[in-house]
Order: sequence, then C-alpha cells, then structure tokens
Amino acid sequence: MTKQHFIDTLTQGLKKHNIHDVDDIITDYEDYFNQQLALGKTESDIAIKLGDVKTIISDYVKSGSKGRAKWFDLVTVGFIAIPMLIILYGLLIVFGLTVLASWSLAIYYFFQLDTFAFMPYIPFGIHFVYILLFLAFSLFFFTLTVRFYATTKSMTMQYIVKQAIRIGDYHIKPIYIKLFNISSIISLILFILGYILSALVAKDFQYWHVWEWFQ
Repeated sequence: MTKQHFIDTLTQGLKKHNIHDVDDIITDYEDYFNQQLALGKTESDIAIKLGDVKTIISDYVKSGSKGRAKWFDLVTVGFIAIPMLIILYGLLIVFGLTVLASWSLAIYYFFQLDTFAFMPYIPFGIHFVYILLFLAFSLFFFTLTVRFYATTKSMTMQYIVKQAIRIGDYHIKPIYIKLFNISSIISLILFILGYILSALVAKDFQYWHVWEWFQ
C-alpha cells in the first residue's frame, strides 16, 4: 500500500464516521510517513508497520463514542507498557516452547523411546492417540503463537510511536485462523477420546494412578 492510498483510505473512513479533528489526525500520519521515508523506509513498509487501516478507524470510532480502544491507551503509558510487553513476550516464548515440547513428546512416544525414566508410561496401541493429541496441541499452540505475535507486535509498535498515531492490527493469513479453529476442536476431541480409552484400558477412571505416572 502506498502512502497516498493509506492516507486516502484513513481519511475517508474517519470522515464517514464523523470523527473529530480529522485534519490533525491525518497530519500526524503524514508526518510519521515523512519521518520514516527520511530514514530510508519504503512507503509499503511504513504502511505495513502502521497496521490495518480498518482497525485504526475502528479504534478512533470506539474512542469517539466514549468506548475504550482495546489496548492502545495502556501501551502509550511507559511505566505500564514496559512490564506488560515483557510479560507478553515471555508468554510468546512459552507458547513457542510448548510447540517444541509437543512435537518432542509425539516423536518420543512414536518411537517408543525409554531414554528418560521420568516420562509417563503409556501402553502400546493407545499411545497412538496420545501422539495425535500431542501433534494437535503442537499445531494449536503454533497458530496461537502466530496470532499472539501479531497482537504483541502491534502493541509494541503502538508503544514506539506513542500517542501521536494509532497502530492497527496486523493481518494474519486466513489459513492460520482456520488451522487454529480446527486444531482446537481436534485437540479437545482427542483429549476426551484419550481419557475414555485410557480409562477403559486401565479399568480405572484415574488411570494415571494405575500407570504410576506420579510416583
């Protein structure tokens, strides 16, 4: 998206919703474009960093109707934003590690390894259900990480530019949204199925005691 396209789209959207001080708002965005262009950035890259125009307009509409604009007000306050962003990036790392852990568990049980004594025992046959569950968990947390990263990135950019302008959301490919929905449903189904089959095989609803998982 070019600078002019971005500015025109934003201007039309703000005027359509009768947002006050449209000229001042647009001036802020034009100034930001000019500053970034002077640093050697391209118009397309700047527009991408500013995020989705529709969500920018939506934030101004919510603010104008005395509503709260998502997280935008918080991340412009330094003493709140920094700890919050640190926590969010920490969670992002945890999500990424969970993806790796789920994959590792799937591989571990697929090859029936016994390298680590602390790994829970799962009987042969039913372990395939758990392998599928771990793979589904891995996909779920991967897509969750992608979505969470987009939001965290948007919040980070909002903090960097402060209150002069508002940053919109970043586009996520539809495939990630579909995979998130599908993997969450499959994970839930496999979790329930795994519990039922495990209880049947162990002949006990608390099968983890029979298999001595916590001893």
